[in-house]
Formats: sequence, C-alpha cells, structure tokens
Amino acid sequence: MPSQHVVFSFAGQGFPPVEAARDLYRVSSTFRQAIIDVQETINGLSHDGSIPGHAHVPLTDYFEEDEIRPPYAASFDRPLSATQHPLPPSATLVIVSAQYALGKLLQSWGVSPQSVMAYSLGEIAAGTFTGSYTLPAMVKLLARREGLLEDRSLFPNKGGLALVFTDGDSIKQVLAKEGLLGTVDIAGFSSPGATCVAGDASQLDIALEKLSDTDVDFKRVRLDIGMHSGHVQALADHVRSSPDIFPEKDSKDCKVLPGIDHWSSLGIQLTTGSPLNANHYATVLRRPLRYRDCVQKIFEKHMSEQPEQDLVFVDMGMGPGQLYKLIMAALEHTAEWQRGQVRAMASIDPVDAGDAKDTACAAAEKFDKSRYDRFERWKSTDPHYAHKHNKKVAARASNQVNKWKCMARTAEGFSDA
Repeated sequence: MPSQHVVFSFAGQGFPPVEAARDLYRVSSTFRQAIIDVQETINGLSHDGSIPGHAHVPLTDYFEEDEIRPPYAASFDRPLSATQHPLPPSATLVIVSAQYALGKLLQSWGVSPQSVMAYSLGEIAAGTFTGSYTLPAMVKLLARREGLLEDRSLFPNKGGLALVFTDGDSIKQVLAKEGLLGTVDIAGFSSPGATCVAGDASQLDIALEKLSDTDVDFKRVRLDIGMHSGHVQALADHVRSSPDIFPEKDSKDCKVLPGIDHWSSLGIQLTTGSPLNANHYATVLRRPLRYRDCVQKIFEKHMSEQPEQDLVFVDMGMGPGQLYKLIMAALEHTAEWQRGQVRAMASIDPVDAGDAKDTACAAAEKFDKSRYDRFERWKSTDPHYAHKHNKKVAARASNQVNKWKCMARTAEGFSDA
C-alpha cells in the first residue's frame, strides 16, 4: 500500500503557465513528448474535420520561441474572427496541455494520483488522468469550448468576475440588499475567506462599488465572461440542448471510470459510470464552484478510510501557488495539517534566471530518466514550505527574469541530476 494518498489538483482559467511550460518543454523529454502528442492530436483532428482549423501557432513551435508572449485570449470586443494571424495558441489550450504534460512527467517518476480534483476548466485535464477522456476527446472538448465562448449570440452583454476576500454569506447579503442577486451571482466558494462573484459586467461594477464602501477587499479578474453565473445561462442551455458536444464515437470514453476518485468542481465525488456528457458540462458551467467543499470532503474521506496514510495535494497549475493556498486555507486549522500528515504543495518552484540553468539543460536527459521515490521526498518535506515560500512567489511573480522549475527537482535537484 502506498505510504501517501496523492491528489492531483488541476487549475482553471487563470494563470497560463507559459514560462514554466516552456522551460519544462526544453529540459524534459517526457514533458516535451506529451506536448507533441497533444499537437499531433490537434493536427490529426483538424485534418479530418473533427475540429475546426485555426491559424494558431502550434504548441510545439510556441514553446520553442525565444521571446515569451502571452497565449491568445479572445476579448468580448475582439473575437477570433477580428484578429490577425498567425495567433499564439489559446490560453485554454496552454493551461490544459501544460497540466496534462506535467502529470505525465510526474507519472514517469512513479507519482500517480489516487484522487483528482479540479477548478472549473481543470476538469478537462483531470479527466484524462482517470481515463474518462482520451486525448482526442480532451482536444475535441477544448475546441468546442473555445468555439462556444467565441459565439457572441450567447453573450449579448459583456460579463465579468471578481474575487472577494470574505465568506459567501457576507457577499450574498450585500447582493440581496442591493437587489443584484440574479444579475450577479456567487460563482465560487474557493476557500473560507475567498469567494468568487460573477455576472453582467455593468451589474458587477455596481456590486463592487458597494463593496468598496466596506472593509471587504476584492480583486477584479480580467475576464469578459462571467463563468458560473447567470451570464452563461444561455451558453449552458445551448450545451444542454446539444448532446452531440461529445461525438458518438467518443461517448464510451466520456464517463467516470473505477480506480481513481474523481472529484468535480461541483463539490461532489462523481460516481463510477456517471456520464461526462453535455448535461454534466452545462451544469459545471452554470453552477458555482465548490472547490473548498472538495478539499474538505477529500480530507474527511481520507481520514475515515486511510488514517494511517499521509494526504498530499499537488497543485498542478504551474502558476504562483494559487490552488495550494486555497487548500491550505481550508485545512490548516486541522491537527493533521499541523503535524504534517496533510499538506499541499506547488508543482513548480520559481528560481532566479540562470540558477542551475546551464547544468539543467546539459543534464536534461539524465534528469528526465531519473527515477527516485517522490513519496519519500514528500514525507521529509516541511509541511509548511508552501506557506513560507508563497511570499517569495508573490513578490517575484511579475519579475520577467524568473525561471520556473518543477518542484520535484528544484535548482539543487537539477544540479544533482
């Protein structure tokens, strides 16, 4: 029996991990091959007409570029049809494919999940590690999602999203008092002290203006669609009425399979055999995210069924530690967290540019083939490393000279490879 219960936690539409993915693409043959597999799948499906062809730079070329440039993200005022070509890959494709490749890299080291959980878009990446989605099914779903988000008939008005640093009940009271419930909704219960709100942009602005008169802090997110709110009701209805969102030939793969616990953004464990079809996807789009509930329920189930094992959440997002902060906020009050039996870790670690870089590149193949017991490494890791290191991450996140390395091998690990 493994000494630890590993949970892969997949991130959503937030921070596209361009630099982290580019570095790993260049130094890891396993990560690189996974990206190549995604791109070859895209090429094949585009060629046979299964997905529309776009004038996007291939992922493989994008990660070879010398200059870092952000992935493509359509704005409300400038959809895909109005842009110039060639375009970089879409942000959704970069986010999902990078997490897919990172998961394959960790698995090549013998680190596999006993459970997966996700934050919104991350459900697509999570499903590939339970066997629910084949790689072609994953690519098709991403393509369909991208196409739907470009359909302005489904979004007559611009939407928006904000992260409010208080509990959901407090936000709901403000929205109800101002008569904004329905046009602005609670879109996600991220942690005990962080709640997402989303909806029509003009109504969201009113809600945030009201909040600015209180002592509640908030942060507006740069998105033009109010995911998980009434702003996407037309989109959810359209998806629900279009069961061919998954082609017939792929339907047998798009269901929950036995073996790995599959936790949904809805805050529930999906039962074996549950279809991951258009109805499920529409429900996930419209309902609020319950990431906090997922974390707490995984913890409770683990302590009930496997109390002798450590529980390790791995943030697959490759960004500045957002998910592991949410996990920590949900569980740091528990005795198991305090004594290190339960912990959350970032999957990558930022190091200064040039730090072990030459050594890392020269030793890439040896590093990539190296197999060591990651579980034992985790057991000896300071359970509060993520918390202490997070301030450094936040302080340096905007520094363009940062380089990102997989946390399984930090700068010292690369040097030792």
